[in-house]
Amino acid sequence: MAPATPSASAPGGVTTARAIVALFVMVTVLLLAGVGGRLASIIYVVIATLTGLVLIFRRPATYASFTLWLWFITPFIRRVLDLRHGWNPTNPSLLAPPMVSMLGLLLLARYGRELRGILFAPFLLVLTALAYGYFVGIINSSLFAASYSLLTWLAPITFGIFLAASWRSYPELMVSVRRAYAIALPLLAAYGVYQFLRLPIWDSTWMRNADLKSLGPPLPLLVRVFGTLNTPGPYAAFLLSGMIVLLPSKGWLRYPAIAIGALALLLTRTRAVWIAFVIGLIVSQFSQPIIRLPKRTLTMLAIALLALPFAATPQFKNTILPRLNTLTNLRSDNSFIKRVEFSQGTASGIVESAEGNGLGTIGGAVKLRGNQGVRSLDNGFLEVFYVLGWPGGTLFFLGICTLVVQAFRFTEPRKDSFANSARATSVALISVLPIGDVFTGPTGTFLWSMVGLGIAAHSYHVMMGRALHLQALREQMLVQPVVTQMPIPIVPFRL
Repeated sequence: MAPATPSASAPGGVTTARAIVALFVMVTVLLLAGVGGRLASIIYVVIATLTGLVLIFRRPATYASFTLWLWFITPFIRRVLDLRHGWNPTNPSLLAPPMVSMLGLLLLARYGRELRGILFAPFLLVLTALAYGYFVGIINSSLFAASYSLLTWLAPITFGIFLAASWRSYPELMVSVRRAYAIALPLLAAYGVYQFLRLPIWDSTWMRNADLKSLGPPLPLLVRVFGTLNTPGPYAAFLLSGMIVLLPSKGWLRYPAIAIGALALLLTRTRAVWIAFVIGLIVSQFSQPIIRLPKRTLTMLAIALLALPFAATPQFKNTILPRLNTLTNLRSDNSFIKRVEFSQGTASGIVESAEGNGLGTIGGAVKLRGNQGVRSLDNGFLEVFYVLGWPGGTLFFLGICTLVVQAFRFTEPRKDSFANSARATSVALISVLPIGDVFTGPTGTFLWSMVGLGIAAHSYHVMMGRALHLQALREQMLVQPVVTQMPIPIVPFRL
């Protein structure tokens, strides 16, 4: 592997990237205004894929932020298009984010040899598990349903591997991803608050057609906020990721952005993500030098002072406070009791079906089978074994656990606040596993992207000689006397 050098994009690449993104935004606005008719959804997928195709070769860092934005807003675009052209339960516009995420395979072919390194080996375990689940799914469901389900699982992982393999451009990736969250968090959080107070017609219409009881009544002040995504869970995962990523950033604008993000997170009424956010804060705070702890504590106090006055108003308090109270007495919470009983019954079935049911037998893919299958298990841990069986589930969790444990062996996040935030976010999202799927869809993209960015940060710092253990070794060599003039052989380093 060639030594890493700081990545610098040519001005022409930056100009082309801005122009192609501006063109995509313009076309999307026209589609939302009614141009394209019933073909608008297909046009959206095509223009998004072409935009991603240009960006991934011209400016990969912009491609990364563009892909994240697609996951942020595509469900909202789908709802507006459905309002204009009629309800479509399998609206093809939702294919845009996974299709663009899969484009990362084009550059992975260039750095495919790096997947043999120790940092990337756990990804191969995960991919092997998915291959097993795919073949079982073809047998138990259908080729079409299994292929669609494979796309929903593979797209987030591919995006994460792409980010990890793009470690040479880590400084640009860091700036691009942080900027994406810095813009998206206040805008999308503010939309979530507005959704709770007013509930736009495209959201209420979609709620009635989708018939999702978990979202509550399609009425203002009663709806569980889901923002620009499809359900409160992924929206809460986005808010969690954005707040943890922006917390160590500089500038006073992050204070109101995180404050409104915290208010929107409370309005999702997703208790597991509330707890996960606290876990992420703990990991983020105590992974940093102790000397920074007072400053971070003051930052959190300032954000709380901005958010609490709004949360204490009657409109918000009447929704948030009863949900908070259930955390102190879960045994009397009907939702929690039903979830536990359902998980126990599902676990018994998984034990009896060791080979798994395969991809395409759960989730959105069941729509392609005439709704024959399980919509959701409300438990991500059980869902993995339900789909992949004991062989695939063991490989899958071995891979993800190795990635997480490996991340805590990295020492440079104590100096790199963004790498520390990525590590804390990935741990926080994985902690949501007992109540839902965190490996597919938007939540999976947020998780795998943070895992990939953490590996990219470590690879970049190691190859640039900036990892803390390499700095200590360098200082030790400088103070020791030279005892020989013999040349030291250089051993190639492979990630």
